[in-house]
Amino acid sequence: MKSGALSMSVIEPAGDPLPIIDKEEVEPRFRAVVARNGERRGIRLEKIYWEGLSRMSAAGKITTGDLVQYTAAQMPEAGNLTSLLRVLSLKWALGRLATVEDVSSLENLNALVQASPSPTVVLTREKRLQFFNEPFLVMLRQRLVGEDTSQLMKTLKFSIDTQIEDAMDTLQMNRGKTLNTGFTISCARQVIKGQINLALAPAHEKPMLVGYISRY
Repeated sequence: MKSGALSMSVIEPAGDPLPIIDKEEVEPRFRAVVARNGERRGIRLEKIYWEGLSRMSAAGKITTGDLVQYTAAQMPEAGNLTSLLRVLSLKWALGRLATVEDVSSLENLNALVQASPSPTVVLTREKRLQFFNEPFLVMLRQRLVGEDTSQLMKTLKFSIDTQIEDAMDTLQMNRGKTLNTGFTISCARQVIKGQINLALAPAHEKPMLVGYISRY
């Protein structure tokens, strides 16, 4: 078997590919950290744990040396400080991740859409309407005369003038910005055209666009 090739008995995880790990990332790095009271400790940790401790320190508005000193003070008598710092770093990161995933869930995204007073939709990369709100339905009822509302969403086609991939790339390169473009809604022989303001949807499950219809 070639170097780096997977054995047939190895099961690859589904979903996003696992990150590639460089050799230097798994080699512990020695650092001497000093607390504000002058207490000095020499610690050997992998690069990712040093990065985790640095983020924790910044979030807590203390130095890494102070964080290490605080952790050492909480350590059981027979404990290992290096192991405790690794666990602390990962536990803190997982806690932050859980918070972000909760805030950026599809349920919360849908709530944001429903709270909007203007016609609002969420578009997937596959050009499908993931969510829409009541003002959007009101707009359709007003403009698509004679259409059966109960069947409307089954036959309706929604598109934007900009390619969705291009819109996502533009917004990812310009974080915090919006993109204004045209849209077209077609149903049977009726058509609605207008303008829509796009932004990256705050959701972690998959890349999507949230669109606020500004003119129709």
